[in-house]
Amino acid sequence: MMRWSLQYGCFTTAIAVTGLAMSLSAQTATSSRNEWSSKLRHAADQVAKQVDAIRASAKLPPLKRVKPSLEELELVCTAALTGRKVNDPAFADLRTYVTHDLSVDTETLKIVALGTRGCESSKQCPDGETRHQEYPDKWQRYSVIVERNPSSTPDDLVYTVGIARRPSALMEFFAPLGFDNPFAASGWKKQVAPECRNPTY
Repeated sequence: MMRWSLQYGCFTTAIAVTGLAMSLSAQTATSSRNEWSSKLRHAADQVAKQVDAIRASAKLPPLKRVKPSLEELELVCTAALTGRKVNDPAFADLRTYVTHDLSVDTETLKIVALGTRGCESSKQCPDGETRHQEYPDKWQRYSVIVERNPSSTPDDLVYTVGIARRPSALMEFFAPLGFDNPFAASGWKKQVAPECRNPTY
């Protein structure tokens, strides 16, 4: 009887130790995810400051930064995880780029911040200008997401940045109703990697 009690005691102790180890491991993983989420939100803030600076240098009023949509979160996560090019079939307003330095003014960032694209031919800019219109001036909102790129190392962080110039909230809501196929607006879901569904940010 005493032998059985000792065995039972050792068994329950082992279960308790295993449970504690699993709990600590889960807490560590959660803490690590939360830490990275905080860093990535800070990184997105850095990119937002770049947008403000680009607008200010061009003597343009600031854009309104808004919360990323679920679509943008899942697509940018997919771009970071797979390296694939993603797109928004509704507005084609989401752009992504990979960078080691969030302070660099990439052309992608300038396109969204200024609403213009650098001219590649005289046909695009017949008046000798250097940039041509990409987005309507009335699109005065934008959103930004930053994800850690899988190619990152502790000594060399690489980021996938997703940034979108956004129309009004009202236009975003009603736009699909004006499509020939209203369900086409949900086509972006087919692009999303399974690991990127329902992300937190």
